[in-house]
This record gives sequence, C-alpha cells and structure tokens, in this order.
Amino acid sequence: MRPPLMNFRAMLLLPLLMTAAAIGYGAAPARAQNVQRIAAIVNDEVISRYDVEQRVGLVIATSRLNDTAATRRRLRQQILRSLIDESLQLQAAKRHSIQVGKKDLGQAYRYIEQQNNVPAGGLNNFLKQARIPRPALDAQLRAEISWSKLVRRRLGRNVQIGDEEIDEVLARLQANAGRSEQRISEIFLPVDSPDQAEEVRRAGIGLLRQLRDGASFAAMARQFSRGATAAQGGAAGWVQPGQLAPALDIAIAKLQVDEISQPIEAAGGYYLIQLHERRRIATAGESGMKLTLKQIMLSLAKEAKAADFEARERMARNVAASAKDCGDFDDVAKALQAADADDLGEVNLTDLPPNIADAVKDLAVGRFSAPIRQEQKILLLMVCKREEIKGRGPDRDSISNNLARRRLAMLAQRYLRDLRRSAVVELR
Repeated sequence: MRPPLMNFRAMLLLPLLMTAAAIGYGAAPARAQNVQRIAAIVNDEVISRYDVEQRVGLVIATSRLNDTAATRRRLRQQILRSLIDESLQLQAAKRHSIQVGKKDLGQAYRYIEQQNNVPAGGLNNFLKQARIPRPALDAQLRAEISWSKLVRRRLGRNVQIGDEEIDEVLARLQANAGRSEQRISEIFLPVDSPDQAEEVRRAGIGLLRQLRDGASFAAMARQFSRGATAAQGGAAGWVQPGQLAPALDIAIAKLQVDEISQPIEAAGGYYLIQLHERRRIATAGESGMKLTLKQIMLSLAKEAKAADFEARERMARNVAASAKDCGDFDDVAKALQAADADDLGEVNLTDLPPNIADAVKDLAVGRFSAPIRQEQKILLLMVCKREEIKGRGPDRDSISNNLARRRLAMLAQRYLRDLRRSAVVELR
C-alpha cells in the first residue's frame, strides 16, 4: 500500500511563500521597503514581513474573520511559525534533490478546481476573482508537493501494518458495539520540547478565540494543524472510544454537538476538537436498515407559542392521514402549503438522529410519520422503500490504509520536529 502522493494542507488558503526578488518587480517603494524587512531567518533563508502580512490577509479573507488590528496581531505569531516550518520543509526537499514537474502541478490544479467547484481549466479566473497571484500559488504547491514526495521517499518504507494490528482494531470495534461513536474534526499543535508547552497551549487558546469569533474550523485546520487530517480541513471522521488518547476520549464525551473543546494536552501536543454528531455503533452481525425517505418541513414564526405548534401539528396529522402511498406525497405537501418538501434519497437508519430514527424505523411504507417538532419547525417523514442490510464494519484493507496514513503522518511530524531542532532560526 502506498500513501497518497500529495498533502494539500493549505490548498484552499493558498498561502504566499514569496521571496523578496519574486515580489519586488514593479512594486511601489513602500511595498519594496516592507519586502526587505525581515521577520525571520531560517538557516540563512529569509522570511520577510511582507510574506507574513500576505498570509495574514489570506487567512482573514478565507476564514470569515473580521479584518481588525487585533485579529492581525493574534494571527502573526501563528502564521510565522507556519512559514518557518514550510521553509524547513522546502530546504529538506532541496537537499534530497526532490523535484516537482508540470505533471505534479497539473494534478494539483485539477484538485483545486474540483475542491472549489471550478470548471476544468478555469483556475486562472478563480485566482483573479480571489486576487491571488499565480506565481504565489505555484510556489506554495511546489512546497507542499516537495514535502509529500520527501516524506514518502524517506519514510514510506518504514510504514508496515501487520495482521495483528488490524485484528486489534476489529476487536475494538466488536467491544464498542452498542456504544456511541462521534464524528469530529481536529486541529493538532505539536510540542517539540517541554519548554515550548506553554507557548503552544497559548497558541491553541488564540486559535480557539478566533474560532469562537466566527473563523472557519476547516480553514484554520488547513492552515495551522500539523496532524494527519490537516489536508481534509481537520476532518477525522467517525471515532470510537479507545481509538484516541484517553484525554481526548474524556473531552469528546463532554462536548455538545457543534461545540469546540479547550486545548487538550495529548499525544505530543495540544488538540482542539469540534464535535459534529453522535450515533450508535451497530453490533457485529446486527441487521441494519436502509430507507428511502421523503420529508415535509413546516416552519413557524419565532414568536409562535405552544398552542400554535399544537394547531399546526393537528392540521399536519389530519392531512397526512389521507396518504396511501408515496404517490400522494406531493398532494399532501401542496395541501399543507409546505415550501420545503424534499426527497432525502437512501439513508442508513443508524445515520439518522435518534428521534428521527425512532419515528421511521417501524413506519409502514407509503405512510407519514407523526409530526416531529424540531426548534421552529414541524417535520413529516414518509418511508418509500425499506431494505434490510447485514451490518458489517470496515474491511481489513480500509483499516490497513487508515493505519498507514496516520503512521506516515506521525513519522512526518517527527521528521519535521528534528528539522526544527537542528535548524538555526533567528526571529527579528
């Protein structure tokens, strides 16, 4: 098994790693002067203040943050650390004669187009609208691809997943059957040495403040996380008890849906965790159910009282009772003057929220559920098809691939940590 070729951790943020020479041509005198001001020197290579400010502007533009002096001040230190890491990665790739060709860049361009719903070949227009210089994007992509190639070349051979490790995962899945699993996203900030722990913790608190101010979790993860999931905007998928460090399990169990944790110390650094949803883990061999669902949603005004809900529910129940099969769905929606009437397609029963699952699991095909109250809305659900499916967990190949990706990411973190420790970094 070979890991993916490229890690596009900061792809959607499109950071600017530009040298003074690359951005000096045609610049105004004030800009040229700012370009030459030094923010840091990394093994004799310069990161300018202009590099930092360009990245700050991009993070603000793509993360829904307010462009204020306070926001810029909070971001600068975090961004400078990211730029220092990227400089070390580029230098290491150069020492090992890693090259990035047109084919590599072409794959990266197509990936960006797909991720941003840009038509094939429409990248240039996308960049112009986002006011992002093409040379800046090329430089960033070369850095990302070079590091991924270097990690795969130097560390890939050390990633071997044995049968006993896969068996251990399968045993844990069996032991957790019937319990809850959580879909989460994460931001990981590594601690390279004990004397950095407090600084990294404060950086985590700063990120949490920005997230609570409205910053996009996915955008901030792509920019600042050093974990295996950074390329996916921190999306870690579904995790089960025992899969993560104990401190993370404890913290996740206390989170409400959509809540973001305080910085959690675990596994060599600090984590910020966002909980998206919870669901029950099916028991091994348990029969599951796939449903084809349709939904009518009736909205009520914010000032609606309990009596208003009750009256709307009575009307919905009476009209829905006239339905004999799924062919009557549109007629009921029209009679209820429902603006939101949708075909939800096929869904697994275990993927539905508990109150919805309880309402439809035994519902006769072609009939509406009882009205379900949800905040300022009333839902009516109709099952148009029901299919029993044999429950099964992930197969051995998918488990092996997931373990390999995480192990390679861990080795890459250690490699970068060693580069930091051996580097000569001067901050100005």
